[in-house]
Amino acid sequence: MRRKIKKAMVLAAGYGTRLKPLTERMPKPLVPVSGKPMIEYALDRLLAYGIEEVIVNVSHHKEQLMDYLSKFKSLSFKISEEAAPLETGGGLKQALPLVGIEPLFSINSDILWFDENETALERLAQNWDGSKMDFLLLAQSKSKAVGHDKGEDHLFVKRENTIDWNEQEAPYIVAGIGIFHPRVLLAAPNGKFSVKILWHQALAQNRLFCLPHNGQWLQTGTIDDIKKAEEFFCKRK
Repeated sequence: MRRKIKKAMVLAAGYGTRLKPLTERMPKPLVPVSGKPMIEYALDRLLAYGIEEVIVNVSHHKEQLMDYLSKFKSLSFKISEEAAPLETGGGLKQALPLVGIEPLFSINSDILWFDENETALERLAQNWDGSKMDFLLLAQSKSKAVGHDKGEDHLFVKRENTIDWNEQEAPYIVAGIGIFHPRVLLAAPNGKFSVKILWHQALAQNRLFCLPHNGQWLQTGTIDDIKKAEEFFCKRK
């Protein structure tokens, strides 16, 4: 029986530039989607999975976010403070002292997802194999990805590194959820950089794998994305 993943890191330190003017007065993760802070959707999924500890990196309007997390009593949080946002890779490296030496979930705070039958987190954990993987990234069919219209994420999701590849669902994009092993951070640079640098390195070493998501996925990085997400919620009711 595979061991459960015990920790997660939620990436929450960005400026949220594409969500201005909302993010001029609040951190992006607290921007509401259908009346609920967008970060709370991820936290609820982690709580349901049984995560013991969540690391959250904070920077822009960090006091508001830290106050919110202090009142979220159902989870244990550790905070990684950044003087200025370090992007996805820099944020992970900055948090290395808190991360430990075991594989953990990494989740972007501006995504929402819905599962069919088995949860995405459970499926990722069941398919994780640290002997051959440094990253296992959840992938979403691009045609079904609400709020995603461009980018190079599809370059990381290939037939040869994707578990249960479905040609009819391709191309896929990276869904902002995954498992990674902290060893990838040991030689990573300090300062601001994208996690895609680490993905490229793992891909070149055949240590980056992907797993298609079976449910719905939405990104809430822009005001238009949030409107689409809220329309989706209305249809689900």
